[in-house]
Amino acid sequence: MKAMLLEKQEKIEKKPLKYVNVKTEDISEGQILVKVLANGVCHSDLHIVEGDFPLPASLFPLIPGHEIVGEVVESKSEIEKGTRVGIGWFYNACGKCDQCISGHENLCPNALVTGINVRGGYAEYAALDANYVTAIPDSIGDIEAAPLFCAGITAYSAVKKINPSVNDRIAVFGIGGLAFYAIQMIEAMGAKAVAVTRSHAKVAEEAGASEITHKPQGQYDGSIVFAPNPELVKDAVSTVRSGKTVVIPAVMDRIEIPFSSFTWEKNITSVASGLRKETRAVLDMADSAGIKSMVHKRTLSEANEVLSELKKGQIMGRAVLVP
Repeated sequence: MKAMLLEKQEKIEKKPLKYVNVKTEDISEGQILVKVLANGVCHSDLHIVEGDFPLPASLFPLIPGHEIVGEVVESKSEIEKGTRVGIGWFYNACGKCDQCISGHENLCPNALVTGINVRGGYAEYAALDANYVTAIPDSIGDIEAAPLFCAGITAYSAVKKINPSVNDRIAVFGIGGLAFYAIQMIEAMGAKAVAVTRSHAKVAEEAGASEITHKPQGQYDGSIVFAPNPELVKDAVSTVRSGKTVVIPAVMDRIEIPFSSFTWEKNITSVASGLRKETRAVLDMADSAGIKSMVHKRTLSEANEVLSELKKGQIMGRAVLVP
């Protein structure tokens, strides 16, 4: 099969991903082999390729990609051939530790990551754990479904941590692909999404935000910060109501917040997406509420170019690779 192979971590400008032939994996009991129909390109893929997430040499060469949509072509499980399924960041978990037993499998210390510990979706085929894939409703296309398995789940996890009530005003900072989902989800739950943005008002409008503003206005019933900007975190914390929550899915080196900003019992948290029940909930919501994806179709062999464009901030939404 054709795949984009990463032999070592280095800057994307050097085009480290090689479009080569590799042997398709044999599957074992409990696994399925899928023909990859689409794979979303996540910013984490760029971190993996460039070494922002240092990885041991034993994992190389590897095939990145963790927003996989595929059709089952071989099965050693109860899943039938021809079924369309997807998987995200978490390939599987141990099922035995305290986190797994308590329903927090996404925090399992022994979890395997798709595209790091096992081959990912930058390929024509992928071997997956049948217990951790999710069937995709017919109403959602391949290209649109792929980003739901990471970007969609992350956005959903962030919104659920706030647990908005009807008519709550939820501020969303950093309008892009993840925020595009979060705004729709907030609105679908009956709350009002307030997009705080200086340059992407059209994206927020397309997502259906109730309000769009250049700077925070008033007090909010919850906030989500998707942009890796510590100043936005300060704004979010200072403008959220007492007893409410600020969720930070964005990856940042450091966050500095004046203690005076959250003396009145404000909650600050992050998310680690990937629960199977959350994946099912995201797909159900996309099916029932018509959650849209902002996607751009590209070919698998263009992965280096796509990641370079992502690094330069030239991709709004999600690029999706197809074989």
